[in-house]
Amino acid sequence: MERTGFVPVVRLHETYHRLPTGLDEAEEKRLATRAVARLRAVGYHVEADDAFDTDLREAHYLPLGSQIAHLAEQIRQATTTDEVAGALTELTAAHDGVLIALGEVLAATAEFYQDLGQPPDPYIAKRLRYLAEHRLGVIRSDLAHLRGDLADRHQDHPQRRACTGGVGPDEREASAVCACPPPPATPLRRPQHRPRLAEHSGSAALNRPFRPEETMHDPTPDTGLGSFATVLAGELPGTWTSRYHPDRGGDNDHDALTDEVWDMNEVAAALAKHTVDRCAVLTRTDGTRLFVVDPVGHGEGYLIAALAPQDAPVEAFRGVREPDGIAVADGPFTAVEDITYDLLPRYDKALAQVRHNTARLAAPSAAEPERVVMTWSGDDLVVEALERPEIAQTLTDHGFAFDATRHVFVLSGDDSARQGACVRAAGHRLSALGIGVVLRHPPARPALGTTALAPPAPPATSAHRTR
Repeated sequence: MERTGFVPVVRLHETYHRLPTGLDEAEEKRLATRAVARLRAVGYHVEADDAFDTDLREAHYLPLGSQIAHLAEQIRQATTTDEVAGALTELTAAHDGVLIALGEVLAATAEFYQDLGQPPDPYIAKRLRYLAEHRLGVIRSDLAHLRGDLADRHQDHPQRRACTGGVGPDEREASAVCACPPPPATPLRRPQHRPRLAEHSGSAALNRPFRPEETMHDPTPDTGLGSFATVLAGELPGTWTSRYHPDRGGDNDHDALTDEVWDMNEVAAALAKHTVDRCAVLTRTDGTRLFVVDPVGHGEGYLIAALAPQDAPVEAFRGVREPDGIAVADGPFTAVEDITYDLLPRYDKALAQVRHNTARLAAPSAAEPERVVMTWSGDDLVVEALERPEIAQTLTDHGFAFDATRHVFVLSGDDSARQGACVRAAGHRLSALGIGVVLRHPPARPALGTTALAPPAPPATSAHRTR
């Protein structure tokens, strides 16, 4: 789906693919039809509307990711350190290795984002450079060291051996099924205090081993979260302040804060299942706010998410992807990098979209242009008197006479040629003033049983009216 142009969407309770926005109907149909053809070409059963059904089968080539994944299969089947070193060489080669190429992809994408034009784009470019230099660089360095170590060992794996399938001197033919006995199983040793993943959230935070005393409520205020938030506020770029919201036995504003958490991923999942006892809010001078809370299940580290701007209308958030929060380690100096290069760029991008939507919603709709309505009354043209003096002056200058009794301007129809010339001249002058001109016939005679609007020149009526 993605190679056909679809965009993956991963939500808390759903995962699907959608087409990019801004496509016309013909392009949407073309991409959907091509996706059906490609899925069927690799053996998937696809049910599609008639508009997207096709008998076309595109040629399928092994994607680059599958070729790299083949290295994992080589390593699983390897029996010597030399074989594993050879597979890792494809990743760590100094000039044309996969990781070097991946770094170039990140750098090229950063260059593209740098001057793309939207406010969050420079932050995204900075984040990509950080990933290439610091995160990817660590992986490349470690793997290169491991590859060198394996290349120097020249050692057979003690639990693996090659099966040549050869025929022994006392056998006439080889067995169709390998008769090599399986390698002896080595029991796995679980560390005494091995951390386990949190069971109640999608967080990457790790749990400490269960301790019975933790089942009781600890009345002593926890200052670890407050201290972490205070140090974090001092280390983040810009000017930040920190406010700790302790547990006051239910008398707190935690519910109001959690309602503002701008997240639809792991932080939202944790808050939906568990009550927040204590939290902290970091506020930057421009109004940016970060919500910091302990992870679920007495885990290590913290969950951090952005709080939605309070001054934006609800409609401004429609169609904007939430800048989902992150799980960070309990060291504030490490957390600064994750927030600066991961969370804040997503927040800036989402905030820019919300601000754009807010401005669009607040923009006044195009006001209907002022216009002068000339209504036919017999052969005459009648214009109701308006407040603007320049309109009255224009009508008077071009043959209209003011009837004070009816409070209207009248252009006589005795000379139709003169009347037409006056209307055209008055129309040109009013158009220069930004005023439109509309010619209308009087309302049609109403049907029986309805009430008629008063005409510009009401005729005399009889004293008695019958149906």
